[in-house]
Amino acid sequence: MREFLPVALAFVSALLFYLGSPGQQWRAAPLWPRFSRRLALIALGASLVPGIAEGHLAATLSIVVTTLMAGFVAFPFVAALRNRRASGTTR
Repeated sequence: MREFLPVALAFVSALLFYLGSPGQQWRAAPLWPRFSRRLALIALGASLVPGIAEGHLAATLSIVVTTLMAGFVAFPFVAALRNRRASGTTR
């Protein structure tokens, strides 16, 4: 279970960064930007703690960065798919 903690926290961090951005499309209004950025940075820092404790900082850092990049790319596409389904358009 400990191996998945950095991935889960990095995913939460990316989600908070996305939901706090002004261009997000999942909610009617973005989360409070300062609040969501601070929580995202806390989650990002917490995602590195297991790697530091185990002595695998480089591996944990690469996993966290990869998860963040995947989230930053995927969240806008998921929002576009949700908006497309909500409007009823298939093409």
